[in-house]
Amino acid sequence: MSTENPVLLVTCRQGCDEWCEEEVGNIIFRKDPELRIVKTPYPGVLLIYSGVLTPDKAYRIVVFREYGFVENIIPVQCSGRIEEFDSFVQCVGNLLRDLRKVKLKLRVRGLRGYSEILWGRLKKYLEEKGIEHSPESPTCLFIETVDHNVYGGLGYCEPIFKHRLG
Repeated sequence: MSTENPVLLVTCRQGCDEWCEEEVGNIIFRKDPELRIVKTPYPGVLLIYSGVLTPDKAYRIVVFREYGFVENIIPVQCSGRIEEFDSFVQCVGNLLRDLRKVKLKLRVRGLRGYSEILWGRLKKYLEEKGIEHSPESPTCLFIETVDHNVYGGLGYCEPIFKHRLG
């Protein structure tokens, strides 16, 4: 893996990684011809790297499109190592500054037993900051791990493209 940070984490429909990669890649390539899409050790999980686009800009480019093989797209506004989770949470705190409620979505890959630990720490952090975890919130705080790497960002809980595809 690269030492640079990804701008997006993309999840794909089962068994459709190549098509998913092509769908997202074709859209972003127009804005950054040197983008890199890296397959993780986990099927259906891609990391997108750009030397030109910020996570927010990349997310705006891809989120309002129609897809057949993309499950979800997450802007990687914060990243780090699970061993330095407190620094990661500080970055997340900056994202949440102006929010009163958010839906927390956590997916842990490759670290057995960490889901409950991270969920508890994140929920406690939200409570301490006076932010309600609400399943009805249109804004999601996505936290994803790939082994010891942790990625997070704010995005739409129901991406626009899912509504179009039914």
